[in-house]
Amino acid sequence: MVGKKSDGQQKPLILIVDDVPQNLQVLGNFLSGNDYDISMAANGQKALEMANKIWPDLILLDVIMPEMDGFQVCQELKAKAETKDIPVIFLTAKTQMEDILKGFEVGAVDYVTKPFNKEELLARVSTHVALKNAQKEIVTLEQKNVVLALALTASHELNQPLTVLKGNLELFQNSINKNNLTDRQQNFIKKMEQSIDKIETILEKFTDLDSSSIHFEDYLGKKKMVIFENGDGE
Repeated sequence: MVGKKSDGQQKPLILIVDDVPQNLQVLGNFLSGNDYDISMAANGQKALEMANKIWPDLILLDVIMPEMDGFQVCQELKAKAETKDIPVIFLTAKTQMEDILKGFEVGAVDYVTKPFNKEELLARVSTHVALKNAQKEIVTLEQKNVVLALALTASHELNQPLTVLKGNLELFQNSINKNNLTDRQQNFIKKMEQSIDKIETILEKFTDLDSSSIHFEDYLGKKKMVIFENGDGE
């Protein structure tokens, strides 16, 4: 279950991976007491499965584990588009420089040696979660800027043909005797007028857009739909 901080914001989710139950318990208790949601995995394969399902904000990964060690787990995480951007911090008793370098080579963002200092670990976790959130905000802002550019282009390109369409409809209406039109024909003209009004409203909304009024929502599974808010929040 995803929890929230006292200020209402969603807590970051940390996935802890260690084959020693006591280590999982100690880390889990410590981090959950510092405004983090916790998930745990006792082996590498389980960690990969969970990472693909819960998309944690950060992974604390033990290096020395049976069957699949932390280096292998990290390599597989970084090889998949869905999990490659999840920051990984290695937790291990290995202190040789070659082991530390290997950790960075396979994609880790940090390396903490056991026994670890709790305050140091907390500071590193907090830093890398903040960095991940900042990167996510940058990507979202870039996406919104693209949407703004496309919206302004669409508004500019569609305004002229819309004006022509609206003018021609008015000329047509002025050149005929409406009393001679059937109900079906009058209804057809009314629908055209309503459609033109709707397009004008959409183009006005495009022109007045700013990044704060653009939101993304899931559409048909993996695709994203752009949601435009009106100035009144609707």
